[in-house]
Amino acid sequence: MKKILLFISLAFPLFGLGQDESGDERHGVRFGLNMGVYIPSRVSANYYNGSGTYNDLNDPNGVRMYTIEDRLRLTPQTIQTITSFYNASGFHFNYDSYPAAMRYNSGYNIGLQIAFDLNNASSFIFNVNGCKVKTIDRFTMVLEGTSAQQNGQEDVRLFYIQGNEQRLNSQLGYRTGWELERNGLYFIEFGGSMLMTKVMSNQITVANQQYDLIIGANNPNQIVNYIPRAGTGFGYYISSGFFVPFGKQSAEISFSLSHDKMKLNNTEFKGWNKMLMVGFSM
Repeated sequence: MKKILLFISLAFPLFGLGQDESGDERHGVRFGLNMGVYIPSRVSANYYNGSGTYNDLNDPNGVRMYTIEDRLRLTPQTIQTITSFYNASGFHFNYDSYPAAMRYNSGYNIGLQIAFDLNNASSFIFNVNGCKVKTIDRFTMVLEGTSAQQNGQEDVRLFYIQGNEQRLNSQLGYRTGWELERNGLYFIEFGGSMLMTKVMSNQITVANQQYDLIIGANNPNQIVNYIPRAGTGFGYYISSGFFVPFGKQSAEISFSLSHDKMKLNNTEFKGWNKMLMVGFSM
């Protein structure tokens, strides 16, 4: 919500800009800057829920996605750290320990635009925008041998799990619309999109320690770090908004829906991502 309010505060001054009254026909290339809010589809968020459902990495170094339980039991040292911290004799996981409805937080989106104006109402548009997105949720773990469990109750604790991504979205499309007074334009834009998605990390926090779930540990004494790789998917988008010229510069505000293929390592998801954008060009 804070990001959306910030977007509105950036976009609001556009409606007060002086518009171009020259009546000249727009034609030629414009270069611009985009900024706004990226709202990811939740369809791929459960990739990071720690259940090991998407153990999809074909890595020669043995890097894979561990379940939370397998990761915490990977070495005797990790088990000892956890049991000592919570004064417990052990721990286990119930069948419903993992979050089942994870969602992404919205992210700040920034990028570039290249436009070729055919006339005042028609243009070819190329956008490339990048952002970082994060999903955070909680999972449960049952501690054994604590005072609460010895009193006949399960000692169920909540812990945080999160996934981090980088996304680069490119769009190539055609814009047309209805001319407004003083060379303004209400436009509709549509075309093809390409989304590059890089899974940066999947981490849990237990006993004041962070543990990576994506690692190589065929030999637990020689942990191999995960190296993020970008996955590429193609889709299409539609956008609508207002274009406002003022002198040799211009500004625009738009809302975009993009039906993308999100490729997270070797797992593919399809969903609708949204963007609220402000652009400035010249």
